[in-house]
Formats: sequence, structure tokens, C-alpha cells
Amino acid sequence: MTSPGQTTTEPADRGVLATTGPADATRSARGLSTATAVSLGLRLLGMVVGMATTSVLARYLNPGGYGVFALALTLGTAAAQVADMGTTITVSSRIAREKAAAGRILTTGLLIRTSVALLATVALLAAAAGGLFGESSAVVSVIAIATPLSAASILTAGATARFRPEVSAVLALVQGVLWLVAVVFIARTGGDVVLLAWFFVAVVAVQTGIGVAINRRLVPLGRPSWAEAGRIFALSWPLAISSLAVMAYYRLGSVILFHLQGAAELGYYSAAYKFLDVAQLGPAMLVAPLLPIVATSLSMDAHRRTLIFSLATRTGVVIGTGTAVLLIALAPALVTYLYGDDFGPAVTPLLLLAVAFVGVTLGYVGTTICSALGMVRPIAVLTVSVAVANLAAQFWACARWGATGAAAVAAATEFVIGATTCLLAARAMTSRLPVRELASVLAVGAATVLMLWLVRLPWQVEGALAAAVFGVSVLATRAITMADLRRVLSRKAI
Repeated sequence: MTSPGQTTTEPADRGVLATTGPADATRSARGLSTATAVSLGLRLLGMVVGMATTSVLARYLNPGGYGVFALALTLGTAAAQVADMGTTITVSSRIAREKAAAGRILTTGLLIRTSVALLATVALLAAAAGGLFGESSAVVSVIAIATPLSAASILTAGATARFRPEVSAVLALVQGVLWLVAVVFIARTGGDVVLLAWFFVAVVAVQTGIGVAINRRLVPLGRPSWAEAGRIFALSWPLAISSLAVMAYYRLGSVILFHLQGAAELGYYSAAYKFLDVAQLGPAMLVAPLLPIVATSLSMDAHRRTLIFSLATRTGVVIGTGTAVLLIALAPALVTYLYGDDFGPAVTPLLLLAVAFVGVTLGYVGTTICSALGMVRPIAVLTVSVAVANLAAQFWACARWGATGAAAVAAATEFVIGATTCLLAARAMTSRLPVRELASVLAVGAATVLMLWLVRLPWQVEGALAAAVFGVSVLATRAITMADLRRVLSRKAI
């Protein structure tokens, strides 16, 4: 399970949520589709910028240096993830339902996240000062400074609740462009990795300022209150536990790999994982309009809830499986083209992480639905249980197989999380999981990969063939139908 927008290489109960009526939940499907399409276009542009940045960075630092810097960014992201404590998704869900109190809710959430982020920063600085992260400690101490600044990302919760997914896409693109400029400058001037870290902090500061300015036009900040803080904590504490568990299995695996196998092996793993970070724009675009819709779904009739849940899960598995097929088909070419021959050992981890992406996408859908409807305690139990098993497996697999072992454990973990959260989401929506359609998409993906393995072709042909065969087969199995497409483009509310 992952959180939208967090990457390793780039800067109460259900009853409470159901107390108010829907707000802005009747926006037309076409309006939602248009906003999501604009956001997708911006994210795709950001993806190109991000991959260009990674290519320059990896080639400049080489596997060892890239591993050192990737570890620092991973720890910084982990600190920000822990600092969130489920606040962002709780705030977004409440704003979608309680429009009149939006400013007060958002400001209270911002102060909560900023306070916890400061504590996380102190802890990270103390660990770095003690040399806990080896040769990466100096870089970690600089990256940690950006953690309190990242707390302002909660402001995008207001944009999400207002059905404005393009706002977060604009901010991500601005950060990506500024970071590319910084990386190119460092590479051309021969700057060291610590200076690069300072540039990263500067980029985050600029992005934060722009985010605050944009938010003022969407959800003006109000006066925080202890009462609102209590309501937010009552809803988000299970998500806070879940965030800690997610951080443990999603981020600490890199720390384990670094200590057991060294910076170069982590460099290979981080290079492979970068493709998953970029690919997450797909499920992120899916759940951006999904969260406010689901948050108001308890007032809908059963047929409409079932329709929304079925469409969300079917779309999720198509995005995840389709992306996995393309990554598997293009893995050797992507690694060589972007990173160079020195990163050849990253190909095998990428193949395994491509499989993991199916679980990642389903985890996005399932977790978003459960969180929006307040079914967060089962998510916390699930993530804690998986985190314990994952960390034990990581120590064993990383020691034996390095980056490949870490990727295999990640794939198994994400599949368990994705499948279980979707089952919990079906219960929360009182709907049936479309098992036949989901299974048919997975079968089509496996058959496409088998075909590519049996027929060796130039990578350009393999990529095009994989996309064509998978797309036609999905339509043929009716996992996604023309009726679904017409419904999404309708002028009526979903």
C-alpha cells in the first residue's frame, strides 16, 4: 500500500463521516473526467521531467553515489509519511462533507501535521548525528530539513475535496522542473551530494510557497480549534498506526538493503523502484476523484454504490496489469537507456517490481475507499501484520539475493495488501467484488507476458505489441466495456 505523491527519488468511526450531506458530489462525470484528464496530462509531463532528472542523477552519481542519495530521500519521505498520520485523507474526506467548516478543518490539520513533522525532523537529525546511516548520514541531515516544509502538502486535501485534482499535478510539475534544473546544474558544475541535498530543500521550499498561494483561492484557511483537532485525531489514529506500518515495510526495506549489501545494491534497487514511483501517476489519477465520491456514497442507493465500486476496481486492475506488462516488456531497454550499462543488475528487480505494481494499484483503490468511509481500523491491523512479516522476510531475502530479494518481498507484500484492502472496501461499500472481471484481466496480462517471452522481438515492437494485445483482450473479455466509457463521459453525475 502506498500513498499518492510520495516517492523515494523525488522531492471517530463511520458514523461520524456520515453525519453531513454530500457537497459537490453531483459534479458531472464529464467534468470529473475532464479535470482528471488535465491532471493526467500534467502528470505525464511531470513523468518525462522526472525520468530525465533520474537519468542525469544516476549517471552522474553512479550506483554507489546514487544509492547514498536515494537512501537519504527515502528516509526523508518516510519521516513525512509518518508525520502525516492519516491527517490528509481524513481532512479531505471531512471537507468533502462539511463544506461550511472547510477552512477550520484544513487549518487544524495543517497545524497537526506541521507539529508532528517537526518532531520527525528532530528524530531524523539525531539519528544522522549519531552516524546511524553511515556514509549517507550527512545527506540525511540536510534532507531532514525539508520534512516540516512538506507538511504544507496537506493543503492539497482541500483541492481534492473540491474535485480539483489538477492542483496537486501542477505543484508536482513545478517541483519536477525545478529539481531537474538543480540536478543539471550540480552535474555540470561537479557539485557534491551534500550540495545537491541543499538544492532539494530549496526546491521543496519554493513548491510549498506556491502551494500556499494556490490554496488561498480554493479553501481559505480559518481559525484552528481544539475541538476540530479532537475530531481529526478520533478519525485518523488508526491511519496513523497504518502509516507507521506502511513506512516500515515500504521504506525501511531500503535501509535494510543498504546495511546488508551496501550503497551500490541499493542504487540498483532504487533505480528499479523509480519506475514504480513514476507509474503511480495512474492509480493516483484514479483515486483523486474517487475519494470525494466515495466519501458521500452512503447517501446513494445500493445500485449506484455497486456501480462505482465495480468500475473503480476494474479500472484499477487494468491500469496495474497493463503497466506491469509494459514494464516487463521494456525493462532491459528502459534501464540501459535511462541509467546506462552500469545499472544492468537493476533489470531483474524491475521485473519483480512490475508484478508488484498490480498490488500497488489495487491497494490505492481499496485503501482510498476504506479510508473515505471510516473503515480504518481493519486497515491498521492489516498493515501492522504485513509489516512484521515483511521486515522479517527482508532481512532474509536481502542477505541472500540483495536487490532481487528485496523486490521479490515487495511484490508479495503489495499483492497481499492490494487483495485484502479491496475485500475490505467491498464490505465498506456493501458491494460485491467483481472477481470474474478482475481474474480475466490478470489472466490476460499473464498470457501477454508469456507470448512476449516465447516470441523475441525488438523492444520497440514488443512494447507496441504488448499494449495492443493487452488492450484488445481486455475489451474482448468485457472487463471494461463501452458502456463504462460512455458512463465516464456522461454529463450526469457518476
